[in-house]
Amino acid sequence: MTPTPCQRTVLASSPSSEVTRCSCGHIHLSVGPVTIRMDEDMLHAAWHTLGDALRSLASLPTPSTSEVAHPAAAGRRAPGEWEQ
Repeated sequence: MTPTPCQRTVLASSPSSEVTRCSCGHIHLSVGPVTIRMDEDMLHAAWHTLGDALRSLASLPTPSTSEVAHPAAAGRRAPGEWEQ
């Protein structure tokens, strides 16, 4: 006998991400090409962590335009670069 596949209900959606709940109870958080499956408690924990990160970002000084355009000049690696 073939098991019935889970059915997902969209809880929230935006151009960059989507949160769905599976009929088996899992929450699926999709951001771009990545999907993370979790239970509801983990979703709440992730929400609090993201909120903490946003509050921390709000309290940091905004990087200058030159630091963003040239991260190596500011002593940082550009996105996608790695250090040997």
